[in-house]
Amino acid sequence: MSKSFLQMDQYNLFTFVSASHALKAERVLKDEGMDFIMIPTLREISASCGLSVKVAPDDFNSCLQVLKQNRVQMNGIYYVQKDRGKNRIQKIEI
Repeated sequence: MSKSFLQMDQYNLFTFVSASHALKAERVLKDEGMDFIMIPTLREISASCGLSVKVAPDDFNSCLQVLKQNRVQMNGIYYVQKDRGKNRIQKIEI
């Protein structure tokens, strides 16, 4: 895991319907060489699965394309910005 992922003030988050969908997302993103990490779903986000994929904003579109092409069922897509220790979360409608 890269330290840069832990220190990001802005990032995108993909949440999933179930753990099996999250693990499929991890597999297909790894197979495509995408830069991401798996994290616990933020408590501010109500999601069915406790795992999420965190990506840098610059990698968002390519990761989204890979997930869609591989028919990974997502529960939600979010833009997260840290502001004074709090997460500001915006749901992205695609």
